[in-house]
Amino acid sequence: MEGAKSMETVSQWEEEVKESKYFKDLVQLPATKKISPSPKAGRVSHRCEKSGDTQNLWLNLSDGFIGGGRRFFDGSGGSNGALDHFAEEEAKGNFYPLVVKLGTITPEGADVYSYARDEDAMVKDPLLAQHLEHWGIDVMKMEKTDKTLAEMQVDLNLNYDWSRICESGDKPLERLRAPGLVGLKNLGQSCYMNSSLQLLLALPEVKNHYMDADFQMRRSAPAEVQNDLVSQVAKLVNGLNGPRYAPPLREGADEEDPKLVMAPQMFRTLIGRGHVEFATSRQQDAAEFVQYFLEQLARAERGAGSRVSGPTTAMFDFAVEERLQESSGSKRVKYMKVRQNMLGIPVKLEDAENLEEVLAYRAAKEKDGQDAKKLKTEGAEEPKAVIQLASCLSRLGAVEEVQFRGGGACKTTRLATMPRYLIVQLQRYYVDEKWCPAKLDCKARWEMIVLRERTHGA
Repeated sequence: MEGAKSMETVSQWEEEVKESKYFKDLVQLPATKKISPSPKAGRVSHRCEKSGDTQNLWLNLSDGFIGGGRRFFDGSGGSNGALDHFAEEEAKGNFYPLVVKLGTITPEGADVYSYARDEDAMVKDPLLAQHLEHWGIDVMKMEKTDKTLAEMQVDLNLNYDWSRICESGDKPLERLRAPGLVGLKNLGQSCYMNSSLQLLLALPEVKNHYMDADFQMRRSAPAEVQNDLVSQVAKLVNGLNGPRYAPPLREGADEEDPKLVMAPQMFRTLIGRGHVEFATSRQQDAAEFVQYFLEQLARAERGAGSRVSGPTTAMFDFAVEERLQESSGSKRVKYMKVRQNMLGIPVKLEDAENLEEVLAYRAAKEKDGQDAKKLKTEGAEEPKAVIQLASCLSRLGAVEEVQFRGGGACKTTRLATMPRYLIVQLQRYYVDEKWCPAKLDCKARWEMIVLRERTHGA
């Protein structure tokens, strides 16, 4: 029963896996070596050919290379040997995209991953048995000896020690201070500004443009430094990513040293000057601030000449193409392109994966009678709508019926170009049945995407 329950849990987490487009014409080099089907009892025969690791190993189906799985952002995971090998071979002009996880091979299949840039995901290889036979592995004789990625994902979500990132109980977090880990002081309702700056000013290109260790950028300001946006951005970039606000922690220090807190007061005064909203101490919209900041920075960089090594804001620019086709008559088509630096993604309640549960609760709450009393007695909380990112993106690209030149038309939207960094805005505001502005309280299913990437050991 326990095993059946475990398999049921895994199946709930498994994503739809598609066939790789590369399995039919997969290149397989001459088998100058044979891969041992599985490690013998008590001995380890499989090792990463780069690091020597013996865990989380992947066999490249094209050239027989055995490498470790991905290394994650926090240093955990594998040695990254398999992915590094693929990149090295690709640089030489060799395309060896498919790898299989050793230890998951059975007569029923195995974990297969594609490193191809247009796939980069778990895939199916209908010719897997044939591809493995090339390297001396008979799938009919194989037994599972390692966890699949789906099982690893379940373990991570069920057993992850969240106290490592959340301070609770008697387990205080370890205090860290280092360049790149510096925060900004809240100046009173300035979280919208601080969070935006922390994101933008940590980008490698921004640091490359504005790191000013010798103060030359600030000393060369054409006016007073406090009135020069380029100088103020350089000050923030150096403070967040340099050593000034990140010296070693004092032994025995219990409180944060106020002298080591970076307060962006001068920047806030300058960026808000002349703006009816950002000049105040009220809470503002982060998306509006980002767009206003990028607009002001682009203008300041144009006047800075050689002081800045490149146009920073161009990294976020992209083109959105709208296609309109008349629904009747001549069915003429019109294309329009608009330059943007932020992609607005519609978030709708009807896209919730638990829509029936949410609507049932709301209906019971509004209904006079036993259902509403039962909810109140049980203290049941309203379930929060859970909306997948994929649903939001599908809505963005879906065909929309609109009015055009006095008649109906079909409108489709797509990205004509892609920026280096795509800034996404969740559009959760809508007009309710009383024609009043409201905000959809929902939970975006994006943290699950992060966890899936983390457990993709390939």
